[in-house]
Amino acid sequence: MKKLFLFSAFGFALIIFLQAMPKTDTPIQPELNDEAPAIPEDVMAVVQQKCYGCHNAESKNEKGKEKLDWDELESAKKGKALATMKKITEVLEGDEMPPEKFLERKPEGKLTDEEKATLLAWSSGKKK
Repeated sequence: MKKLFLFSAFGFALIIFLQAMPKTDTPIQPELNDEAPAIPEDVMAVVQQKCYGCHNAESKNEKGKEKLDWDELESAKKGKALATMKKITEVLEGDEMPPEKFLERKPEGKLTDEEKATLLAWSSGKKK
């Protein structure tokens, strides 16, 4: 009988304790954000000026838009966007973009050191 009383008292105290706790709308485990990371304005400025001509859905450069389509990247799921950003980092670090053939025709398309640093800081997730 004594055990039953203690068990009941413990249950009653637990119920009172749980009801007294502050209620929040925040879930215990936050939902995973499946959205792609936002592209900052400084990055978009470089992209618009130096990259977008070849790497967009409407580009006549089939190879360029197949490798990277900035329009698609903006709407991609987080996992795909992060993988693409990793590839962008590798390409930039390997000095593969813009390609030499392109620069022969349009030398103004060459990335400045500052533009490259801006893109790398974003794509690699590092601060400038």
